[in-house]
Amino acid sequence: MDLVRSPLFSSCILPLNCIQDTTQASQTRCFISYFDLSTNFPWRDPRPEQIERRRALLDDKLIFDLLLSSGGVKRPDALYPPTDVPSLRQLLDAIESSSYDALKKECLVYYLLKWHQDGREERFQIEHCIPPHFAALSDAYWLLDTGTNVPRAISILSDARLNKDYPSKILKAISLLPNHSTLLVKYVRTAKPTLTEVNDLETYVTALAESSLSEAWGFQRTFGEANTNRSRLFKKLLEWCVTREWSSR
Repeated sequence: MDLVRSPLFSSCILPLNCIQDTTQASQTRCFISYFDLSTNFPWRDPRPEQIERRRALLDDKLIFDLLLSSGGVKRPDALYPPTDVPSLRQLLDAIESSSYDALKKECLVYYLLKWHQDGREERFQIEHCIPPHFAALSDAYWLLDTGTNVPRAISILSDARLNKDYPSKILKAISLLPNHSTLLVKYVRTAKPTLTEVNDLETYVTALAESSLSEAWGFQRTFGEANTNRSRLFKKLLEWCVTREWSSR
């Protein structure tokens, strides 16, 4: 979704230190000026450990890791989360030297600023002219990565203007919730991601079965008889029925 900057932000004004020089070092200085580098550093203990635990639950990759990798940043798990000011500078340098355009780099910084949880990312959004839907997508990714409000993230992703990337990771984040089936079905029906991975299809069909076995049966029959997904989903539904029957005894 490579959209030009919205004309609604034509009057936004960057801090002077952000417009005098556009070199990588200067941009890093501009970005880091938005962070609290003293007592309210956003990645104080035990936050780095909490992020690492969440990363492990999400199969060792956060959405933020995937975003960094897509921009050509190597070993994102070694850069994020930063644990001190020098490592934050290193992360911001990596973002600035990535293959992304300026807007996407700023969205990554916006995501990081959310860790302050004091609303400073909103000032950053205004001063850097980040369109609302780009900020909203960053909000959703942050909520999914942290696990703080996954239902809110799914509501955000239902906006048709937002891209449909990382469905496997989003399904995984949802599946970590107790009683997740209803929310998982809501995500697929409202955000309409393209599900191509077998594990994603199986996750969805079992979530459907929790609310309506007939709908789950109808979904697996949307695949042609020659399509291997049809037989796999049939077997998955059969396993689900047997497991459910056994657990009810």
